[in-house]
Amino acid sequence: MTRVAIATFAFLIIWTIFTAVFAASADKTEVRLMPKWLWVLLCVFLPFFGGLLYLMVGRPLRSNPGPSTGKGRVIAPDDDPNFLRDISKMMRKKDEDDKDDKDK
Repeated sequence: MTRVAIATFAFLIIWTIFTAVFAASADKTEVRLMPKWLWVLLCVFLPFFGGLLYLMVGRPLRSNPGPSTGKGRVIAPDDDPNFLRDISKMMRKKDEDDKDDKDK
């Protein structure tokens, strides 16, 4: 076999595994058009086109298409208003404690 044929065959195997696992790991209540098990079979038995169809029309849509927010998002401390407010409170309290210590 030529290198191109080997590369094509390897691509098809990797693509089939990727799309079948991706389809199998999706939430069954959010998969569109067909049941999840049928999408997995389609990805396995029609290696390129089944996976392509699943990715284009079958996979669940994100409920929030905007930037992700929530627990997974990391916010820099200087961008977090709660952090800045808490730091200000802690600094005021420390200044008051230092002042009280000097007075004693």
